[in-house]
Amino acid sequence: MIKIPVVKFIGSLTFFLNLFFGGSLAWGNDLPRSINDYFKQIHYGTNYKVSVDIKTPEQQWPTCESPEIHPPMGNKNWGNISLPVNCGQQRRFMQIHVSVTGPYLVSNRAIQRNSVLREKDFQVKTGALDKLPNDIIHNKKVTLNGIAIRNIPAGQFITRNMLRRPWVIKAGQNVVITVDGQNFRVRYKGKAINNAASFDNIRVRLVSGQVITGEAQENGSVKMML
Repeated sequence: MIKIPVVKFIGSLTFFLNLFFGGSLAWGNDLPRSINDYFKQIHYGTNYKVSVDIKTPEQQWPTCESPEIHPPMGNKNWGNISLPVNCGQQRRFMQIHVSVTGPYLVSNRAIQRNSVLREKDFQVKTGALDKLPNDIIHNKKVTLNGIAIRNIPAGQFITRNMLRRPWVIKAGQNVVITVDGQNFRVRYKGKAINNAASFDNIRVRLVSGQVITGEAQENGSVKMML
């Protein structure tokens, strides 16, 4: 473990300690707020607005003091989700709908198959991401040096399956995770669960066994914001 000098721990310290020193995320007994905070951590930044609607009847919610929230299957982080929540040895799946408003890319012009992509080929729009495909692209950086694998008409929203990009991290690779919070930074080591190109979401299993989602960087590291 490599620690960078700490200026001051404030804000997300409780979340940070739960995440990196335990095997799962124990949130206490305020489950709705905890689920909402979980997805706000994934969709971090002022460009995103997140709200969660819990569909599971309250009488079917976990009743232990500290239910543990686990990542949903398929790395799906908006729309209709079956969210695993553990109470001791018992696992329940909370049926929820996560609404996310945020940025996404659309093409500025018609792009021919096998074209090398440039930043000026795209513009950023804002809308309801849960109404769009799960692999919609949010950041122009994701498209840099990519190659179009199909013809893309002008005004088309851009998804990852339209592009070909080299992996910067491969499944099973050991990686360094940099965690940035308000006035602190900590680095940890883990193992990548999936392949990722630069600026893709990537899931990493820490030494503790906890699985986190971060952003793959061009240098092969993983960045996570709190």
